[in-house]
Amino acid sequence: MAIEVFNRYENKYLLDDAAYRRLYAELLEYMEPDDYNKQHEFYSISNLYFDTKDDTLIRTSLAKPKYKEKLRLRAYGVPDPNAKVYLEIKKRCTGW
Repeated sequence: MAIEVFNRYENKYLLDDAAYRRLYAELLEYMEPDDYNKQHEFYSISNLYFDTKDDTLIRTSLAKPKYKEKLRLRAYGVPDPNAKVYLEIKKRCTGW
């Protein structure tokens, strides 16, 4: 299994319903919905975050350090006993 490292940059914008629908329609010309969104419906994403007994990871994260990490289990849609779930390590570095 390959470990992929990349820089991620986010910009978040509030859209009214009309702007959302226009943008969504334009994006569909270049992209296709993921496997969980073939019917163009919203779906849930469930996350379960793991931590130490004394909550070290969340305490560190709340202190806003330059480096932080989280361990989570993620499921798309409503998980059932046979659903595929993903164990993820989230790492974030700022100021580098």
